[in-house]
Amino acid sequence: MVWGEFGDWGAHRYHYPDFKPADATCHHSMNAIFRQWAEALERDYSHPAIIGWCPLNETEQQTEYSQITALEDLTHGLYLMTKAMDQSRPVLDSSGYTHFVYEADIFDSHNYEQNPLKFAEDMTALAENKPFYNNNFYCVNYAGQPYFCSEFGGIKWAPEFKDRNEQGTSWGYGAAPTSLDEFYARFEGLVNVLLNNPDMFGYCYTQLTDVYQEQNGIYNFDRTPKFDMEKIRTIQSRPAAFEEKSSVYEIEGTVNSRKQISIKYDKQKNLEEEKEVCVLL
Repeated sequence: MVWGEFGDWGAHRYHYPDFKPADATCHHSMNAIFRQWAEALERDYSHPAIIGWCPLNETEQQTEYSQITALEDLTHGLYLMTKAMDQSRPVLDSSGYTHFVYEADIFDSHNYEQNPLKFAEDMTALAENKPFYNNNFYCVNYAGQPYFCSEFGGIKWAPEFKDRNEQGTSWGYGAAPTSLDEFYARFEGLVNVLLNNPDMFGYCYTQLTDVYQEQNGIYNFDRTPKFDMEKIRTIQSRPAAFEEKSSVYEIEGTVNSRKQISIKYDKQKNLEEEKEVCVLL
């Protein structure tokens, strides 16, 4: 199973509150993103492995502006377009960092804390509907939707790089383990934090393979395994606490000054009921 995303990490690298190309005759990034994301949705819509969509990654807005920003318009627009093109899958407005869409189907964060005890502390308040946020960035309030840590881990393992210069051009998060046993212990500790959390519906370990400058995959760049993959599988295969909790959750709250919603979802029946409970004109 895979999460359908888009290669647009640089989409936020423009001045706020507007995306302003240096030359007004230049091709505008917003137009490109809408067209290319629509093409990706059309191309991959029927792929059976895709379980959800997310059009943006780590967009950055540090504060709330008095006017609607270009990034906010872009995020809402892509979310609404995705929902219009595919009403069968959940949609996350942006992976990690800034969230603008209160009524998004999913909420997430990125957390590369390497100490399992500190990592668990970060995630504990989810039980009180106070999830971990990427605090340097603006986020709408959490509305109680399913929550997952969509990036974590990133443990560097590149023992083949003996030279200091080679080590300097490759990286992962935190201090690299000094042995395989240390890697497995850290990997298991971080995974256990999420599997043991009854309010965490899933996770995404970063990352599947090494990519150019990052040597933090569980496979090499050529897709050959770096570790004992049976051990990696065993660590992650036990039942998660989320599977044992109540099958019904409810979301109720204010979207904006004109609309309130109520959502009730039964995961056993795979049914979702959503209704507008109040519309103020």
